[in-house]
Amino acid sequence: MMAPKKTILLLTDFSKRAEHAADFALELAKNNHANLLIYNSIISIGASVITGERWSVESEITEMTAKSTSRLSLLTTYLKAKLTTSQQSAIQITCKNGTGPVVETIIELVAENKIWMVVMGNHVENAIAITYFDGNIPPVMNNCGCPLLLVP
Repeated sequence: MMAPKKTILLLTDFSKRAEHAADFALELAKNNHANLLIYNSIISIGASVITGERWSVESEITEMTAKSTSRLSLLTTYLKAKLTTSQQSAIQITCKNGTGPVVETIIELVAENKIWMVVMGNHVENAIAITYFDGNIPPVMNNCGCPLLLVP
């Protein structure tokens, strides 16, 4: 019986550091015969903090979801262009985005997709996001049930 194919979970915020992590995750996928699942967490801080109005938050989330979906598509195209034809048929690259709590969402994605390894940039350039994401790294490492690779 053949073992199930490994899957790498790539977390992205579309920053330069996340792009480096994406390149590294693709190399890991190629060298380990693994698939790649790319995830972007949509965080709506601006509208909820500034206006406090429900319609603004929903509108912002809808807009951010569309932008995330578009950027995930571009990232997938970028990564697939780095693969040979045979690698493109061997490595499945899929994308997902969401608005749930980051740690819980990652843990769910790992469990649901039998993730072999999580890859992400070590931090982001935005000061608010640095605090948010860096604060999530230890809980993810302690609870995700697979290795977490932080790429500088």
